[in-house]
Amino acid sequence: MVGASRIAARFNRLSVLGQACAIVAAATIGADLLTLIFYAIFFSDRLLLDLVLTSLIVVAVAFPLSYFFMGRSAKLVELAAELDRANRLDDLTGLLNRKTFLLQSRQILSDHEEGAGAGMLLFIDADHFKAINDRHGHAMGDAVLQEIGAALTATIGEQELAGRLGGEEFVVLLRGASPEKAAQVCERLRRKVKAISAIVGMSGREVTVSIGVSKHQPGQSLDALLLAADRNLYLAKANGRDRIVNTDGKLAAA
Repeated sequence: MVGASRIAARFNRLSVLGQACAIVAAATIGADLLTLIFYAIFFSDRLLLDLVLTSLIVVAVAFPLSYFFMGRSAKLVELAAELDRANRLDDLTGLLNRKTFLLQSRQILSDHEEGAGAGMLLFIDADHFKAINDRHGHAMGDAVLQEIGAALTATIGEQELAGRLGGEEFVVLLRGASPEKAAQVCERLRRKVKAISAIVGMSGREVTVSIGVSKHQPGQSLDALLLAADRNLYLAKANGRDRIVNTDGKLAAA
């Protein structure tokens, strides 16, 4: 079973042309072996000619059929991958969508029900985003959201989770991070976001975000963790926006 799995894995890594050639080669070898056995018993004088003819027939018939069906199979695999991506990711920003972020975060938190917490949660909201849509149009608003997503991706590590909860709300789970690490990430993100106006060509308004931070405690649910971060996000907005409010409820940047 292990050997068959390895062969199947190697086969799947081949291109469509490579898969078709592999199938034709296997069919040709099989047909030639059967011809060899049959003619060695009954018609040994015609063995060489019939081996050649058998090989040519198998190649002529099997190759176009194999190439066609392997091509269809490859398209199905590609379609399945696209559907999986669409099911997991936000189509605008490329971050995890709400469902996937919550699902994966709950799994991570469940692994830290005892001992140390899972890390730090960042609740991020684009400031005055409705005004951007109203003044510059929804296309510009979408471009801003895309750039915020890109800034998040560039700021966090590959092991972190970043998602778009909806609208202009984003969330990040920094796995195993300390409050100090979270503060550094927040500040880097805040500065990157301020450069977005120039990137998208939006004049007359600076893009900023407000961020609320919470620290996961062992056994704490995701809903409770999000609520704590949301409270700090509210404080950040109430104190003028473009702010970071840490786990202690104190402003960290302005």
